[in-house]
Amino acid sequence: MCPMASISNRELTVDDDDDDFDWEAAVQEIDVTCLSGIHSASSHSLHPSDASAETPSSFPFSKENEKRGTSRQSTLHRFIVNPNAKPRKISIDVEQPVQDPSLVEHSVGLVDIDEEAAKTWIYPVNVPLRDYQLAITKTALFSNTLVALPTGLGKTLIAAVVMYNYFRWFPEGKIVFTAPSRPLVLQQIEACHNIVGIPQEWTIDMTGLINPAKRACFWRSKRVFFVTPQVLEKDIQSGTCLVKYLVCLVIDEAHRALGNYSYCVAVRELMMVPVPLRILALTATPGSKQQGIQQIIDNLHISTLQYRDESDHDVSPYVHDRKIELIQVAMGEDAVEINNELLEVIRPFVAKLCSIGILQNRDYRTLSPCDLLNSRDKFRQAPPPVHPHIKYQDVEGFFGVLITLYHIRKLLSSHGIRPASEMLEEKLQQGSFARFMSKNHHICKVRLIMEKSLTHGAPSPKLSKMMEVLVEHFKTKDPQDSRVIIFSNFRGSVRDIMGALSKIEDIVRATEFIGQSSGKSLKGQSQKVQQAVLEKFRAGGYNVIVATCIGEEGLDIMEVDLVICFDANISPIRMIQRMGRTGRKHDGRVDILEHSIINQSHLLNFEVVISNVIFCQFSKILCLFVC
Repeated sequence: MCPMASISNRELTVDDDDDDFDWEAAVQEIDVTCLSGIHSASSHSLHPSDASAETPSSFPFSKENEKRGTSRQSTLHRFIVNPNAKPRKISIDVEQPVQDPSLVEHSVGLVDIDEEAAKTWIYPVNVPLRDYQLAITKTALFSNTLVALPTGLGKTLIAAVVMYNYFRWFPEGKIVFTAPSRPLVLQQIEACHNIVGIPQEWTIDMTGLINPAKRACFWRSKRVFFVTPQVLEKDIQSGTCLVKYLVCLVIDEAHRALGNYSYCVAVRELMMVPVPLRILALTATPGSKQQGIQQIIDNLHISTLQYRDESDHDVSPYVHDRKIELIQVAMGEDAVEINNELLEVIRPFVAKLCSIGILQNRDYRTLSPCDLLNSRDKFRQAPPPVHPHIKYQDVEGFFGVLITLYHIRKLLSSHGIRPASEMLEEKLQQGSFARFMSKNHHICKVRLIMEKSLTHGAPSPKLSKMMEVLVEHFKTKDPQDSRVIIFSNFRGSVRDIMGALSKIEDIVRATEFIGQSSGKSLKGQSQKVQQAVLEKFRAGGYNVIVATCIGEEGLDIMEVDLVICFDANISPIRMIQRMGRTGRKHDGRVDILEHSIINQSHLLNFEVVISNVIFCQFSKILCLFVC
């Protein structure tokens, strides 16, 4: 018996004869009792004080929505095909696929509800009770819900409890948890086994490495599936996933549900069946723009929104102070000279594009690769009249050269001379960049300066500052107990950082934590190696890990005392994910390193940007979305 108890045993009036069980009354009773205390979106506000628990109109899903054909259900009633009829029992041959297509075609769903189990829902007592987790779980059990909760505040527990109750309620139903990477999948498997006690014999994690025939067998014989979104998409489209038996789908890192990402495709396929399905979407960073969040809500058929930020009264007891400091580091003389020469290469190309009206007149020193990509797209969609001295192919070439040069300049400012040099040498061997740049005297001068600097080890002021920060940190924190994460967006910098850390290995025990794909500068890590790194980090074998973006999203790495962002030219969402690694169980610190030559306006008041843009703006606009 797993160590948990029913938080609320909600008894329903039931006739002695099981055949006469009043399903309609049962689901209405469950809905009424579970509405109390729920954060549900209304036409006025998302705060519980403004939401009525007495009337169905306060729920985002209404009869009017149902008439419009929406698939966003709020209650269990969508799981019942005919409340007055006895549910059919359909058995599945574990060894063979279902041979009679009529079983699928002539029923909305093939899954019975356990009448006795449906009277109650269960919440674990083997973990400390947090009111916000309990409240969010109540909502997620009976409504398609998007949960936006900062990193480290327990989305995994909420998902595990929802999955467990659907496992109880539907003895033949199938539950799917999907996450973008296998380490995230393994994290949820552990929660489902250790927190809520879903039996291991009913669970399976499936990746693309398992052949489709074997996956088809698992879809028939197992009940709880941990998969990547690509596997779910492929198996739904191929028919191996028994979609009519799905009762609950959990989507982790739901901010990815945009465009034709596998999450979106899979949900679209399921909604076309249609199948009665509870959807729970989880994210720490839903986005900062209304349009993007709306797309996530629409793509995942969300009807209720549950969000918290670290200032909410029920969350604040579980978060701690997080000091954020932007450390501007002066570039070395060689890097400054290289940057100036690159700007001299850039200037005439920008002038040419401005002269023919393709680029707006602006300071060439402030352009970015993103600006250029947007301008190139506009040019392709509506090319201006042909210029007598410049051909269409030349304009494409100018854009290509500029995008590459700005990227090299960005590498120089964020990561140093070595990565910028490697990128330059690679681009000089191919395409239009080589054709335009091979005889450019400014580029020749850049290469000479880079070569000279590299022969002297290409000393990086940012690396020196990073080591200084670490040494100071471990003067006040025990190297045996304290943990640090260093983030770098560029894998080549991971190599340079590891090289620098080897000079202070008397206090720093460091290792890299990177993705699976292998690059020219650093071989990738398998998922098995990634898991071993995290386990050794938790156990104290390492006290510093140097991570690329794989360390930002979702993974339960553990609480750390210090986060060092070696680069800051990333999106606010990714910066929030990095910052979420500290300040959870005790006070933490985030140091952001950036060379002072780059315009730092986007980094000022970082804490304000993160709280206001992502969560406060989120709260102001969500009430507009659901209806």
